[in-house]
Amino acid sequence: MNRASLTLGLLVAGLMVPWAEAQDEPPAYRAANLAAVQRLDVEAREAFAGDTNVLVLSGIVADREARRIVVQTEACGLGSHDVAEFFVIAPHSGNDYESLTRALATAGDMDRALRFIGMAPGRCVDYSRYRFWPKGERVESWFRRPGQTSAPWRAESLLMDEKLGKTLSPMGFVYVEAPQAGSLSGEPPDVHPVDADTRGSIMANYNEAFTLFDVPRAAPQAAVYRQQTVNPDRVLEAGERLEWILQPERRAEDPRVQNLELVVDSAGGATQSLATLQFVLHNQTSCTYAAGLGMNDLLRQLTALCQDGRDPFITLRVDDHAQLGALKAFCLLLASIETDHGIRIEPPLAGHLYFKAFIPDDALRDRETRIMQPAELTFVERADGRPAVSLVEIFEHWRDDDVHPELTFERHALATPEALRTQLTAREDGLPILLVFAPATLEHGELIRWLSPVLASHPTVHVFTPLTRPE
Repeated sequence: MNRASLTLGLLVAGLMVPWAEAQDEPPAYRAANLAAVQRLDVEAREAFAGDTNVLVLSGIVADREARRIVVQTEACGLGSHDVAEFFVIAPHSGNDYESLTRALATAGDMDRALRFIGMAPGRCVDYSRYRFWPKGERVESWFRRPGQTSAPWRAESLLMDEKLGKTLSPMGFVYVEAPQAGSLSGEPPDVHPVDADTRGSIMANYNEAFTLFDVPRAAPQAAVYRQQTVNPDRVLEAGERLEWILQPERRAEDPRVQNLELVVDSAGGATQSLATLQFVLHNQTSCTYAAGLGMNDLLRQLTALCQDGRDPFITLRVDDHAQLGALKAFCLLLASIETDHGIRIEPPLAGHLYFKAFIPDDALRDRETRIMQPAELTFVERADGRPAVSLVEIFEHWRDDDVHPELTFERHALATPEALRTQLTAREDGLPILLVFAPATLEHGELIRWLSPVLASHPTVHVFTPLTRPE
């Protein structure tokens, strides 16, 4: 659906609320709900006239002292065990067939209200930039019917995890800032990205790049699709108006997100042993610094942060003299504690590798079974301590009725990193992937010296140790 063709249909309390082309003939309940929003807006403006701690926007009342936002929504009418990809969608979205509710307020106004009560948006996922976790402070979220006297329903309780057979855990939602670039939009640049994007996700239940609220866990859409369905005990009738309540999980002075820099130190000399690595941990959020940490000390500090309900976001800085064998072992350990309730690894520093480059899928070693043939960069130890470096190009030759192609090889000895860049530039396969085979004793600094000139063209690198692969 082309967002440029969206109509601006209904004037509510002086604001234009966009509805998609698919909503040209809105359901009968829409007019009643919008009329109720208009009436509530008038009442709220009268009730809070002159109160600088309350912001009233169309369909929204934000209270800075209570640190609470109430947003008017309507149920989309999903049935028991129906797949639900969204808790809340924007007014213009056509995704009501897979959303619990539709907001009767724009994402832009909600964003303004959140900032009004003192929240700042975080960062959304972006897999192409190694941002695999939404980063930001969380909100707690509830729904209730107008006049409901019983406790409101926690948002997570409205959905079931079909795999676990129970409702979603009440972990809250991460408030993020969707990027301006990349939305499926024909709208002016000053329109909020969620209001401009055709998907119109305000609160998704998977990791969505264009949303206002994301789940605080690693939940790629393909991995969780059809796993999260409507709780049969909380089926909402199509069109019933609901109040959506949002509150910050923590005080601003007590943030959940902790920005950490972790230096992997070789303690002044080459080391292949994980046990002899030392670490420097700088918590940039709490302004604390600990040097000379051993592995057990490091794990204790990270565990303490996680048990205190913090989200440690870790930027890695690896010493040049750390050897690949030790680095691989350490990255395996990091991967084991990068969980929903554990640490989160940040994108790599410029000119460096993402930590999972050092723990690749071993199936990629097998030239006969892998589905593509990237170039292979090989390091071999020499007696003088300097590695012999070569690049292997692999070519596939298909014949009629072949199940597998015949492979041929060209090996190029390389004297400098610039020679590597020249050789890769000359390749015509267009694969931005490089497989590296190196001894466990190769130093990290030497690896990066060779890779730095080619990371822009070949950002996906898999480093295999020890040096074993088909010849």
